[in-house]
Amino acid sequence: MQTNTKENLFRTDTKALVGAVITGIVMLIMMQVSGRIDAILDPTFLLFNGTCWAFFTGLIVLMYKQPAGIIAGLVQAFIAMASALSPLSFFFIFANTLGSISYSLASAKLSMDKLSHHFLAQVVCNITGNLCVMIGLIYVVHLDWKIALLTSAITATVSTIGAGILTKYVYDALKKSALLG
Repeated sequence: MQTNTKENLFRTDTKALVGAVITGIVMLIMMQVSGRIDAILDPTFLLFNGTCWAFFTGLIVLMYKQPAGIIAGLVQAFIAMASALSPLSFFFIFANTLGSISYSLASAKLSMDKLSHHFLAQVVCNITGNLCVMIGLIYVVHLDWKIALLTSAITATVSTIGAGILTKYVYDALKKSALLG
């Protein structure tokens, strides 16, 4: 039985935990596709990849709550690390975990019935996650902190808008179809 996000931040039933692992693998696949698109366009901004990350982070939390959000994020991060998909993979552990927790805390305070609620939850998630990636850009890619901050801010802004809209409409469709719970 699904509970309202306001009532409960946690869900530890088998469906939520297995769903988290499966959705984490789907997240990884989608992030690989979006990452390739970003590599063609401009690898420093991660616009499609950031939006994909933010969308899945929010949707998983809304669907399965915690610890499912953390589990899915860690599945994505560990597979990315194991397969050396990005020099920033280590920082994905922190971005995915902290982004998921911050989305959970923000969405628990909101009804998530309005687009503005999805934007607010995404703002918190994207700032938190992109700060972690920014640290990776500085220490691994050796970008100047101002450039790393700029690229992270642009990614967070675009991801908040794109993922906020996507999450709202996909989550509403899942609620209407009775696939949640």
